[in-house]
Amino acid sequence: MELVFVYGTLRQGEVNHHLMSGARLIARMAQIQGVLMDTGRGYPAVVQEDSGVVAGELYEVSAEMLARLDELEDFYGPENPANEYERIRTAVTTDSGQREAWVYVYMKREHDVIAQGDWKLHLLRQNSHVLYFAYGSCMDLERITLAGAAEWFVDVRGRGVADGFNLQFTYRAKDGGRADLVEDGGRVEGKLYRIPTECLDKYLYLREGVNSGMYRPAVLSVQCEDGSVQDAVTFLVVYKNPEMSPPGHYMREILRGARPIVSLEYYGELEERFWTSYGFRLEE
Repeated sequence: MELVFVYGTLRQGEVNHHLMSGARLIARMAQIQGVLMDTGRGYPAVVQEDSGVVAGELYEVSAEMLARLDELEDFYGPENPANEYERIRTAVTTDSGQREAWVYVYMKREHDVIAQGDWKLHLLRQNSHVLYFAYGSCMDLERITLAGAAEWFVDVRGRGVADGFNLQFTYRAKDGGRADLVEDGGRVEGKLYRIPTECLDKYLYLREGVNSGMYRPAVLSVQCEDGSVQDAVTFLVVYKNPEMSPPGHYMREILRGARPIVSLEYYGELEERFWTSYGFRLEE
């Protein structure tokens, strides 16, 4: 068996993902070093560079499946002049540690670079609106309203569920921890908004410290209340630390925002955790 990192049309929900049938998913939130380019032909390409990060998924595949992927990627052997891509080994970072895997790459920059290094995010941003999955303080509207951004958050689509993730407080601010999704099993509920795409750059990227390296945008498959599974933008901590106790005002925002949206079971779990682990209880 071999490990393969995929970052474009082979990802979940994309046009060639059916070719991954039978592969074992190792991580949905995986990353490698490199720069992602838009080839202009309906698929991206990676150039390995130290200056950037590329988002993708990590799979375990058979030798037969790897051969089929070679065919898709026009890889005929190392340094073959007919190759469109080269297949090389690289370090892949996941929430459970670092692994080495195959990845298909271009050998030099030939096309426009995709911001944030995420093909699925790049595609979503071409729409006028996107789904946004809030699982922390952005479930609450107080700070959003004070920032003059409330009009972007009026379209609430109800509860969303992220399976395979746990809520942890891995970002260390001066006054305590901040929320993160960690891919290590579990289930996280949150609030689904339908927001104008411009809200990402004009509000959420600023609030989440994207340009300063606090959080990064990511695309997550979220279970919706109507039973469908849809891609939504969310934000993940870039450099995850051991958990740190969040401040009271932050837990207040989470509980206040969660109460009208999440299930009674999940809300009760939040209340119990905040009380037993951090000594915080929301005053009525």
